Amino acid sequence: MKVKLHDNLNAFLVLAACGTLSEAAQRLACSPATLSRRMQQLEEDVGLKLFDRVQAGYTLTDDGQQVLEQLEPFQCAYAGFEQWLSAKSRRPQVRVSAGSWTMKFLSRHMNELRQPGDGFDVVFITSEDRLNIKKREIDIGLRSSAPAEIGLASKRLPSVTFAPYTAVNLPEGTDARWIGIAPEFATTSSSRWILENHGAEISTFVSSQAALFDLMCAGASVSVLPCFLGDFSGELRRHGPVIEELTKHQWVTMHDDRRHLPEVRMMTDRIVNVMETYRQPSRRDQPAGVVAKG
Repeated sequence: MKVKLHDNLNAFLVLAACGTLSEAAQRLACSPATLSRRMQQLEEDVGLKLFDRVQAGYTLTDDGQQVLEQLEPFQCAYAGFEQWLSAKSRRPQVRVSAGSWTMKFLSRHMNELRQPGDGFDVVFITSEDRLNIKKREIDIGLRSSAPAEIGLASKRLPSVTFAPYTAVNLPEGTDARWIGIAPEFATTSSSRWILENHGAEISTFVSSQAALFDLMCAGASVSVLPCFLGDFSGELRRHGPVIEELTKHQWVTMHDDRRHLPEVRMMTDRIVNVMETYRQPSRRDQPAGVVAKG
């Protein structure tokens, strides 16, 4: 049976947001080959070339960008309807998105973020992508820059510092090898910094920050972590000074229309409180070891 046009348009929106067949197919619960055929069918149905197929993934053509802009009002309206319908049929839900490092930090303070008497559910979404708050993909986003879009509200959080770390079982003065994020997955400033400054010293590459952290704790290699994780891990110690050029602020960002809802306001206040209370240790003593280049 031929897939309906509106189903293919929804698949188009997902692929436009993801940029790669594999990630979009995973979100749509289909195979990349099936998704590719659906996009070819959609292009035939509308009579326009919507994507350029490049090595890095799928990029929108000018016509594809115009189609995306035409669909945006309908996408926002549908997302709002889904939230309204959900609120009618079940408990309120707050969707929170953050990158891997920040989500690992939040998970360690879950007792302060969730209370037994809460009358709402929370969905925590770990993603290095900037999910769209205006389109109601999420309610609260932890971001590395202030929002530029109209209709969003934000609060600046304490600064985040980064430093090199290694396993505590690595003897002082050892010339350790580095672990890094593979270039095709290096989307964060810290992962790119490692490639630019220590690329020749990397002996192991991984595809995610979670895998990098686990390997650092398990072995005797060096990589860069935010200090709010590295300083509080009993399995790691600093291997050099703070990398000043990576220091940055974070912002907690919300949709201006939804931030006044009791559940969104309560969750935002709890996140801000945890960030301000536990984020940055006062420790500045630096152990001996390899000094980070920068």
